[in-house]
Amino acid sequence: YIVELLTERQKLGPFLHVLPLCSRLLNQEIIRASGLFPNKSLSDFERFEQESPLRTLSQHPNGRPMDLEGWPTMQTEENGLLQRMGPYQASAMGWHGAVGIPTTPVVKRVVRLDVPVDKYPNYNFVGRLLGPRGNSLKRVEATTHCRVYIRGQGSIKDAAKEEKLKDKPGYEHLNELLHVLVEAECPEEMINARIDHAVSILENLLKPVDESLDQYKKQQLRELAMLNGTLREESPSVSPSMSPSPFNTTGMKRAKTGR
Repeated sequence: YIVELLTERQKLGPFLHVLPLCSRLLNQEIIRASGLFPNKSLSDFERFEQESPLRTLSQHPNGRPMDLEGWPTMQTEENGLLQRMGPYQASAMGWHGAVGIPTTPVVKRVVRLDVPVDKYPNYNFVGRLLGPRGNSLKRVEATTHCRVYIRGQGSIKDAAKEEKLKDKPGYEHLNELLHVLVEAECPEEMINARIDHAVSILENLLKPVDESLDQYKKQQLRELAMLNGTLREESPSVSPSMSPSPFNTTGMKRAKTGR
């Protein structure tokens, strides 16, 4: 049970800023189920949570909002308590080392999706994939358990930097047209389902939609306004001037390049 809780908490990472109460309740249940604090009341959990590394990760200890681009650091914040859970944490991070679970062959598969930039040269595919501060892409990864890499021409924020990197080791992809790599590494019987799930989502996102009908983009603009603290609930929509492009929005996360 504790393994399932920790796994669920890891998946919640990209959604912490919009689901703070879910995160708080999950933290309390992890503390209770771990047995580290037996016979404690709910008020005791709440008091402990305020001083714990398992506090809501959308805030710093001094109460200031956390930069949500730093979501991978959640593991560092958890160490104070999760080190005491030892094998539970190792099991929750995936199938590696899970106690009592028979090992199966682990395989790696990579699938390439070409972005139709030749048909739609002016469409902002990178911005649509990434979303505000990279959160849209993080959600795809969290949902599908796959890694997604944006590659090729236009995958780097700075065009001048991209030109300089073209001939360097690890950046050969910059000489190719824009594309997406979907990577999964997991037990053999699971890998096709994970890859197919990710490909299905990404193929749908790579279909251009008229801006006036694009509900997905409207959701991204609303999220960006929330992150910037400029959202007005009484407004039916967010200003069109707030472009989600990763090339002109300072808070947007850069596409993953070069390994």
